[in-house]
Amino acid sequence: MTEQSRPRLKWARSQRFRLTTRGEEAHASWKTKLASVQNQGKTAFDAAQTDWAKAFAISPDDATYVSELAPSSLRVEDIEKAFTDLGISRQSVKDSLLRLYEAGLVEPAPQ
Repeated sequence: MTEQSRPRLKWARSQRFRLTTRGEEAHASWKTKLASVQNQGKTAFDAAQTDWAKAFAISPDDATYVSELAPSSLRVEDIEKAFTDLGISRQSVKDSLLRLYEAGLVEPAPQ
């Protein structure tokens, strides 16, 4: 299935999302990139995050979502709760999941 023929993403309340194989590769790539700039400051971190995101045609902020989904499949509500302290809205979670889905990094998990 090509990215252009992906089915429309459903937002059922109980729907869980998980990383695809490409998403797992993106997560491993992000961990490597992060380790390479450890202790180099925020500027180096921001540059690494931006470079990483460009490679997958996503937003730099999506790294956080990829990391959150790495260990298990989660519902939108689960992700939103994980980021409550950061003030991230449900809409921001949905927007990120949609970008990650369109980039082939996440998929709906089987029910």
